[in-house]
Amino acid sequence: MKKTALCGPAALLALWFACTHFHLANALLLPTPAAAFRRLWELVSTGELNVDARATAFRWTAGYLLGCAAGIPVGMLMGASRAIYAGLEFMVDFLRSLPVTALFPLFLLVFGIGDGSKIAMVFASCVFVVLLNSAYGVIHASKGRIRAARTMGANRWQVFWWVTFYEALPHTLVGMRTALSLSLIVVVVSEMFIGTQYGLGQRVFDAYARNSIAELYALIILIGVVGYALNKLFVTAERHIVFWAGK
Repeated sequence: MKKTALCGPAALLALWFACTHFHLANALLLPTPAAAFRRLWELVSTGELNVDARATAFRWTAGYLLGCAAGIPVGMLMGASRAIYAGLEFMVDFLRSLPVTALFPLFLLVFGIGDGSKIAMVFASCVFVVLLNSAYGVIHASKGRIRAARTMGANRWQVFWWVTFYEALPHTLVGMRTALSLSLIVVVVSEMFIGTQYGLGQRVFDAYARNSIAELYALIILIGVVGYALNKLFVTAERHIVFWAGK
């Protein structure tokens, strides 16, 4: 399995090498893999990216955690109550249909040009994904287990906390994992378009503006690797948290 997992990256690197070696792409637009990885090593080994990485990590973490903290309880309440679901359905569907990155002037107007606007954009990209998955999990909770709990004398809140919550947890974690990758994309894009002194998105924009193509690709590789690592860590944690899922 581990060897198979390396086939995709190896094929991509081979294609990249072939494009540059045989001059199938303009050298001004596509550097060699060696140049990109050499620049990546320089950026990481010298600590040149430390300040930018910390700034991006703070914005991403704050927005993601706030999105999950708001999305999980609201989603579960929507799933548990038809009245609440009906009352919030239009607003949720309307807001989640709006592209977050296209609304950055609104975020600038409300939250300013500091970290607040970027955190708010990350929050907006996460909250509805987590909310809807949480609601879906509650709605599709096992009716048999709920009836069994009621038969044994559990009240409404006991059924919710000891049965429905755990039934919904696998779906909730799927929403959190989806929001994890989406939020990383949004925080980088927000740093590129809203602008900031520090941040990986700002470094990407600066590299593009300076036509530093090797650094541009190095940063893209780094962000992709970080996203992949976060996803793998989340999947590992998910297997331990909802170990009963699928059984």
